[in-house]
Amino acid sequence: MRYAENKEQSAEFLRLALPLMARQSAALHPLSYALWYEHVAGINPSLSRVLEGRLQANEPLSEEDVHDLHARFIVARDVEALERLQHKLRVLLEETAHTTAAAVEDTGQFEGKLEQTRSRLSGAAGLENVHALVSELLIETTRMHSATRTVSERLEARANEVGMLTQQLEQAQSEAMLDALTGLKNRRGFERAVQELRASGKDFEGAALLVADVDHFKQVNDTHGHLLGDKVLRAIGRTLLANIKGRDLAARLGGEEFAILLPDTTPAGGETLARQIRSAVAAGRFRKIDGTEVAGSVTLSLGVAVGIAGDTLESLLARADRALYEAKRGGRNRVCVASGDE
Repeated sequence: MRYAENKEQSAEFLRLALPLMARQSAALHPLSYALWYEHVAGINPSLSRVLEGRLQANEPLSEEDVHDLHARFIVARDVEALERLQHKLRVLLEETAHTTAAAVEDTGQFEGKLEQTRSRLSGAAGLENVHALVSELLIETTRMHSATRTVSERLEARANEVGMLTQQLEQAQSEAMLDALTGLKNRRGFERAVQELRASGKDFEGAALLVADVDHFKQVNDTHGHLLGDKVLRAIGRTLLANIKGRDLAARLGGEEFAILLPDTTPAGGETLARQIRSAVAAGRFRKIDGTEVAGSVTLSLGVAVGIAGDTLESLLARADRALYEAKRGGRNRVCVASGDE
C-alpha cells in the first residue's frame, strides 16, 4: 500500500506510534511499526478495533501476534486491493468491447445508408430529388462523423484508464507477493510461483527444496539490535539470489526462515548448493551502525529434500523441515539431507 501522508503528518504519526509500540512485548521492527502507524493514522479500522481491544485489556502483542495481525490486516488487505484492481480492469475491458461493438454497428448502418442513397440516386429524376438525397447524405455523414469522434474519445479514455490500472495492478501484485525487507518472494508469492510452475507441467519429481533457518537469530537481535538483525536478513536474501538461476525460486517464508526450490537438479546438486550458501553466510561479516564489526559470524542451518513422484509442496516442505531440525539438533551451521527421498 502507498501511504499518502506528507512528512509532517507521518512525523506526527511516528510520535504517536512509538509509545504504543514500546508497551508491547514484540520487537520494534517494521512489521510492528506498520500496525501502529496504520492504527494512529486511522486508515485501517478493522485493525484498530483489534489493537484498541488489546490496549484496553492490557494485553501486549507478542512477536507471533504481530506477524499474525500483519498478515490478516495488512497483507490480506493488499491482496484484496489487488483483486479489486483486477475486477475494475475486467469491467473496463468489457466496456471497451461494448463501445467497439457499437461503433461497428454504426458503421454498418452508415454503409447501408450509403448503399440505399446510391440506389436512389440511380433512379432520381430531377435536380430537386438529387439535392434532397445529397442533404440526407450530408446529415448522415455528419452524424457518423460525430459518432466516430465520440467512440474515438471513449476508446482513448478507456486506453488511458487501462494503462493506469495495468500499472497499478503490476505494482500491487508485486507488493503483495514480495517480502519488503529482503526483496525475495514472500510465502504467498512462493506458493503462487510454485503453482504456476506446476501448471506449466513441471512436477516435484527431480526437484530439490532447501529450507534454511538463521541460527540463534533471537540472540542476534537481543545482543545487537533489530537494525542489525534486518541487515543480516537482507544479506542472506542477497546471498540466496546470487546462488540461483533460471527457474529456481527463492523466498523468505517468514521470520528468519528461507527456502529455495530447484525445479531441475540432482540430489547432489541440491546438497552442493546448500553447502555453498551455508559457507557464504558463515564467511560474511556484519557491522553495526557505529561501524564496529560484530564479533563472530552469523550461520545458517539447512535442510534439503528431493522431490519424488506424488509429492506436493506440503509434503516436500515437511521432509525439508525434518532435515532442518536434524541440522539444528546436530549442532547448527550444518546441512542435512532428508532420508527416504529415494
